[in-house]
Amino acid sequence: MSTEPPITPPTQFSHQSPPIKKGPFYAEHKLEQVQRYRYQKETQQKTDFENADELFKFLGTPTFGDLADVHFSATVSRSDFLRKANSMSKSIKEEYFKEPSSRLIVFKDTESKVPRGHVTDTECRPDITAAFENDFGGDDTTFWPCIRMAGEWASTGSTSEDQETKAISYLHYLLLARPDLYVAQGMLASEGSMMFLVGIGGFGVRRLRIGWDDEELSKLLYAFIYRTYDPGHFADSSYKLDPIVDEDHRPTWTITIGVESQVGGVTTERPVPCPNFLPLYASSPFDTRTHVFATPGKGADVDGKKLTVLKDQVCRIHNRFDEHGILELVHKSKRVPGVVEAVYHKSIYLPSQLDDLGVGRVKYRHGLRQLGSPFASIPTVKEMLKVAFDIVEVLRFLRAKRNILHRDISTGNVMYVPTSKDKQDPDTSTQDDEVLFFSEYFLSDRVQSKEAPNNGTPLFMARAVDRGQAMPPPSFPYDLALYPIPSAPELYAKHYHDTRLKTFPPSPPSSLDPIIKRVDTVPWRHELDHDIESVFWLMLYWAMTAQPNGGADGEAEHIAGTAWCGLTGNVVDRHSLLLGIQQGIIAKGAFHSTFQPLDDLFKRLAGILYSIDRHWLHPSEKRNDPEYFAEAFQRLILEFLITHNNNNDNSFMNQTIDSNPRETEPPSIQVPQSSTTNQMSHAASQGKRALSTAERSDSKRRRITQEAQTDRNSEN
Repeated sequence: MSTEPPITPPTQFSHQSPPIKKGPFYAEHKLEQVQRYRYQKETQQKTDFENADELFKFLGTPTFGDLADVHFSATVSRSDFLRKANSMSKSIKEEYFKEPSSRLIVFKDTESKVPRGHVTDTECRPDITAAFENDFGGDDTTFWPCIRMAGEWASTGSTSEDQETKAISYLHYLLLARPDLYVAQGMLASEGSMMFLVGIGGFGVRRLRIGWDDEELSKLLYAFIYRTYDPGHFADSSYKLDPIVDEDHRPTWTITIGVESQVGGVTTERPVPCPNFLPLYASSPFDTRTHVFATPGKGADVDGKKLTVLKDQVCRIHNRFDEHGILELVHKSKRVPGVVEAVYHKSIYLPSQLDDLGVGRVKYRHGLRQLGSPFASIPTVKEMLKVAFDIVEVLRFLRAKRNILHRDISTGNVMYVPTSKDKQDPDTSTQDDEVLFFSEYFLSDRVQSKEAPNNGTPLFMARAVDRGQAMPPPSFPYDLALYPIPSAPELYAKHYHDTRLKTFPPSPPSSLDPIIKRVDTVPWRHELDHDIESVFWLMLYWAMTAQPNGGADGEAEHIAGTAWCGLTGNVVDRHSLLLGIQQGIIAKGAFHSTFQPLDDLFKRLAGILYSIDRHWLHPSEKRNDPEYFAEAFQRLILEFLITHNNNNDNSFMNQTIDSNPRETEPPSIQVPQSSTTNQMSHAASQGKRALSTAERSDSKRRRITQEAQTDRNSEN
């Protein structure tokens, strides 16, 4: 049975930080909370140091021959450890960091204190925190980017595995908060022993348990504390935390990039500081470690181009597509509206001291020109549908003209640029009111073969991509009809009369029998139609979570549990949800009552997707064209926009949404099995399409997860 925590919408994550003032720039980006930042112990590698000497060599510090050994008894209390650790820290400062500007690092008992300013707003509380003395406030709290070491003191009533998981989770969050660190330091202590922990970005965790009375402990603890003063090879020197002048705002960073230029045939590199960059996103510290920053100001100048967004990502060497090269391919002849422009890129190799671990990773740093707001922050239904229409158009262009598939349509990779922002900042914005694609998973066909088949963000991934194969065909005899090809609005039809209308003339529902393939002879592959399905899930996510401005202050209209579980569940759940939307079974509660008219549009879009996977259609069938979903979606979206505009029925179309997403039904409500799931089971028994038992029982493909249970436990 799955042990995963219950699934809830973004604002119900149990990790909201203490009140910190969030300006408009910060707030509009924090609306996007679908990010994989929780600690997942099952995906993280743990290895032991063979002995104390190996850990000491890894730390690479002086031998501390001039410092007196510190002896501990066989059992040590928390207060005794803190007293001796602070004494050792003072000795290290006096011996090795004598400059007047040097500050003292202190260890504090912070079990009941919540550090502030984390990029994920986590509320986890390390039991022991080390930071510079003047970085602690009067209440003994500090900001996450100021923490030098975070540890756990083993509590009674918890298993050793749970204790270690909590201690490692602090390393997870420390690496997310400290983009400047390649290696984060932590500890797990109890009255009987000490476990040294180091979290290595892009790799995992290494550990060494040692008794308090072990003769090697003094040297190791000195070395561990020394590295909190001077991270050395554990840190990326291009990062510098900006002074925290206002404790009500999140800390920002100055990131210095090296810009190459040719002078007299000689390549030189000049440092270009990028100040006041705010962390917007961080994820996967032990895997594909990613940090995204942006500045609300003018950005940095890179050879005459403005850089406003920086992304650092740690990836495997020789196993990564060239993101910068693909963006250059997109804009090769002229700028393509709707796609961000790259103005900087550099490969940064990790410290040589990590080579022995076989980390085999490199950090790619990308600078982008444009800055937008997440898709989830689009203010009205009308704007959301216009952006969705444009997303489809850009996807079609990239596939047809550049031979590129996006492969990761999500709220984090699609950015919205309001017209007003374009006018305010022509240097860093788009030329028109448009959508931007952040290209984390742009992938050209010419380099796709070695990539995993299920690229993308799980919540928005097409069902077939999730499975890594086509959706199952309906069983014979067929009692399903192929969904009609929708007609096109008049102006659209006139504009594309000789192109798209000829390729996809409107047609009524048709029988599957003469056009379905009886034998699968063509290998399955990710195509344009799968990216279009991702657009559907993106639109549905927006529509489900949207509520009118001020709606959170009145009587709440919760998202129906069946609908939300269908959206955030596994491939079977989403397949069932699609059927339920098509047949109008789950309309009530899926959308806020103000936006209920959207039900008709989503019903028709779902019909296009659910009808049949085009993989099973004969090549002669027009719906087998990878562009068919795109064409059908654009016709239906445009028709909906025109209809409600012409009818002056635009009260819901122009209603501004609240910055707080809707919540799901309270957890105390026992949600029965959805009618869509029952219907799915009935369909299987009647010989209709059905997914495999393995897929039905798969509990691994969760789409959104709460903060790890260990994070919540740390509050107890």
